[in-house]
Amino acid sequence: MSSLSQWSILAAFCLLCSQQGQAQSAACGGDRACVADRSKAAWSDGARIKLASPIVPQRCPGTAVDVTAASLEERQLACSAAKDAIERLARCGISLRRPLSVQIMSEVRHPFSGPILGLLDTKQERVLVTQEANVPSLVKDTPYAKLPLRDFYRSLIIHEVVHGVMHQNLKRAATTHAAYEYPAYALQLESLVPDVRESFLQAFDQTAIKPDSTPFSDVILFFDPYFFAARAYRHFKASRDGCAHLAALLEGEVPFIAPQM
Repeated sequence: MSSLSQWSILAAFCLLCSQQGQAQSAACGGDRACVADRSKAAWSDGARIKLASPIVPQRCPGTAVDVTAASLEERQLACSAAKDAIERLARCGISLRRPLSVQIMSEVRHPFSGPILGLLDTKQERVLVTQEANVPSLVKDTPYAKLPLRDFYRSLIIHEVVHGVMHQNLKRAATTHAAYEYPAYALQLESLVPDVRESFLQAFDQTAIKPDSTPFSDVILFFDPYFFAARAYRHFKASRDGCAHLAALLEGEVPFIAPQM
C-alpha cells in the first residue's frame, strides 16, 4: 500500500456526499477526483473552479449530456466518453434519468485542498474535469502516469460520468466511500483498450489483485486507490453477473464491501 505521505500528496478520487441526513466531511482517496456536495459553505465558484472559457453548454448528439468546453476537440472527447459511460451502465439496466452537465475546466480545486483531476457536483448534477494539459502534473509518480495521456483522460471522464448516473439512480445512500467508487473504477478500467488496461494492471502484484473474498474497504481506497481500482476491475469482470453488483450497490451495502470502521 502507499505510505501515509503519498496519500497526503495525492489526496483524491473521493466521495463527499450527503448521507442519512448528515453531510460527510471531505475525504479523498489517492488519485485526485472527488464527488462533492456543493452546498458546503467552503464552495465558491469564483475561487474554487475556473472555467476554461465562458462558453455556453452544448448538447451531445444522441444523449442527454450537456458539455461546456473551450474547444470542439474537448467537447467531442467529453461527449464520446460520456456516451460510453452511459452505454456501459445501460447494459446493466442503469440509465441516465435527468440531463447531466460535463464541464471541462482550466482548473478544478477541492474545497479543502488543492487542484484535482475532477469531481461530481451532486447538487448541480454536473461533472467537472480539469483540462487534459493539467493531467501529467496531477498523476506524476502514479501508475496512471505510464498510460497514454488521451486514454487515461477519456477514462477519467468516464469515471466521473459513472458517478453521475449512479447518483441519479441511488435508492439508499451507501455508508462507505468504497461502495461509491467500486463501479466508477471498474467501468473506468473496462473502458480502456486491452493493452493499455493490461499495462495498468501489471503495475500490481497479480496475486494481490485476484478476485477473492477479501472485502473492499475505505482503508484500501484512501491509502492505495490504484490497487483498489485494479481489484475492482478484476472482481467485476470475474463475477458471473457484474451488473448485479452494480444494481445491489444502488440499494445499499453489498457483502464484498467492508463496513465503515
